[in-house]
Amino acid sequence: MSGRIAFALSWLLVCAPVLAGPKEEALAAYQKFFDAFTTDNHDQIVRLFAPDALFYGTRSTELVTTREGIRQYFVEALTGKRGEVRATPFEQAALVLSESVVAISGKWQSERTSDGKMVTAGPSRNTVVLQKRGDQWLIVQFHNSPTPNRRP
Repeated sequence: MSGRIAFALSWLLVCAPVLAGPKEEALAAYQKFFDAFTTDNHDQIVRLFAPDALFYGTRSTELVTTREGIRQYFVEALTGKRGEVRATPFEQAALVLSESVVAISGKWQSERTSDGKMVTAGPSRNTVVLQKRGDQWLIVQFHNSPTPNRRP
């Protein structure tokens, strides 16, 4: 009988769902930003940000502190004839600050089809802080800037 119990316990361990922690949940939530970035759905992008988020986009000259300001930024940055667009994050590192706050830093680049040619923008460096509010991870701080060239 102990063999059956051991087998049953082993089976439960193998079949039990893997529970994601704050790091994995925040990274998955942040991936939604890159997925939404490739669309012209500015409202979808803005819903990923907290109403009181602090935002510096690549071309921001001032700190943006409202969802409407964030939406306007993406309307200006992303609207228009873009062809196929891809957004690829890489070199991401996540720091769990608490069960409900995670900071993520990394790089990413976008590729767009323009006049039949693929044009790459980036890599940019990006730091975000996500906070779990209720059952949703939201971006509460966002900063994006070009990666400087290496000095010889």
